[in-house]
Amino acid sequence: MADSKETGVIVGSTTNSDNEEGIVKDPVTIQIDESAFEQPKSPLWRRILSFIWDSADGDPEYRRYVRRLDLGLFPIVCLGYFIKYLDQTNYSNAFVSGMQEDLSLYGNERNWLNTWFALGIIIGSVPAQMSQLSFVRPSVLIPTCEIMWSALVISMGFAKNIKTMYALRFFVGLLESCAFPGYIAILGSWYGPQELAKRTAILLEVESIASMFSGYLQAGLYNSMNGHAGLAGWRWLFVMDGVISIPIALAGFVLLPNNPYNTKAFYWSAEHIRYGIERVEKFGQQAPKKLTLQEIKRIASSWQLWVFVGSYTMIAACHTATSYFNLWLKAEGYSVDKINYLPTGGNALAIVVTLAWGMIADRTGQFYWLIISLQFWMILSNILLSVWNIPKAALMFAYYISYAGSAATPVFIAWGAKLNAGDPNLRQLLVAVSNVVSYAWVLWVPLVLFPTYDAPKYKYGYQILILFGGLAITFVTTMKLLYQGKE
Repeated sequence: MADSKETGVIVGSTTNSDNEEGIVKDPVTIQIDESAFEQPKSPLWRRILSFIWDSADGDPEYRRYVRRLDLGLFPIVCLGYFIKYLDQTNYSNAFVSGMQEDLSLYGNERNWLNTWFALGIIIGSVPAQMSQLSFVRPSVLIPTCEIMWSALVISMGFAKNIKTMYALRFFVGLLESCAFPGYIAILGSWYGPQELAKRTAILLEVESIASMFSGYLQAGLYNSMNGHAGLAGWRWLFVMDGVISIPIALAGFVLLPNNPYNTKAFYWSAEHIRYGIERVEKFGQQAPKKLTLQEIKRIASSWQLWVFVGSYTMIAACHTATSYFNLWLKAEGYSVDKINYLPTGGNALAIVVTLAWGMIADRTGQFYWLIISLQFWMILSNILLSVWNIPKAALMFAYYISYAGSAATPVFIAWGAKLNAGDPNLRQLLVAVSNVVSYAWVLWVPLVLFPTYDAPKYKYGYQILILFGGLAITFVTTMKLLYQGKE
């Protein structure tokens, strides 16, 4: 029989139905064509391309479904995050392009602008996600907030003093608090664990694209619009950012699909929705439950939440040297154009590394080692910046490689979604709570470790970032061991 299995031959027999003893009369040999049961292999080009983009390979129904996600859901999420980050960070380019001099901001006002924004994020993040679980659809809440914060950003272009700027930054942060965790929750509810890391990577690299765009836009406005209609070039940056944001916000009302269980998006048929629900349930995902006080207590007391939060916060904190690159460039005497242009090289590096790490994570599932490898690079960057008295090229190298640290965050988020696939409410709140704690860090880290009046060389700042890198490795390793123990 062993030989017959190997050759694809089955030896059988016929028996006489009248023969009570079942004596074998006529042996029969049946030839089986095993190739008829084999799944045809995809063309080589599809298998190679699927390493970069998963929907290039697989059965036709799968490819059609994921392409529909990529053409309907994913672009509006990326555009929404683009305007969020553009409106969040434009103050940095404005500050070095004339705002400091026009508003006489020679103390620690730059850091306080960031602190007031972070305070808005802290207050709004968790309530925004809880409301999306219980009361308001993301397709209504997020675009509404986008329109409101766009109007506030335009108002910043007409602010006459720093107190008005503080108030506007606070309310922009409060409204933006719904966006990032909401986008991550929407993506995680539609995409599978083998598809999420690279798309989260692309989403987060929209940060770098927005920073690059803001730098080029500010440089262009400074040269072409400075003084036009009585507004300085840095004021035009706020106005233009707000104008760009409003049409994208309006599109969100139509294109954001909520989750597979309650979507009303026009581009999903009942058959598509059924397929989507069946698909994510195969990954262990479940429909979100109504958020109750008991459910909140369960999530708040879980070790899964807090080990994720600790890891996320340290991963985000250890590469914040990027925020001080343009201050070093200004101190070195670079022109306004170069102060805005040169950091875009770091953004470009972040895009390449983040996309590569996301693709490798989806293909290999080696989330842990991909995250840890980047933390060692961040430690090296901060060691060089701590030493400081090194050649200018070495300092430039240290600042640039610090941008690559952003590649760890999407891999970590995708890993957390995979580990907690069966707990939709916890998944929804993971990034929201982490956002709160991460931004709480912003309330004291820049003010204490990176005071503006010490720029560009800081007494303790970069040394503490080395510590954050070590803590990131410790937290992530603890998370890995705890989940292994649970399994």
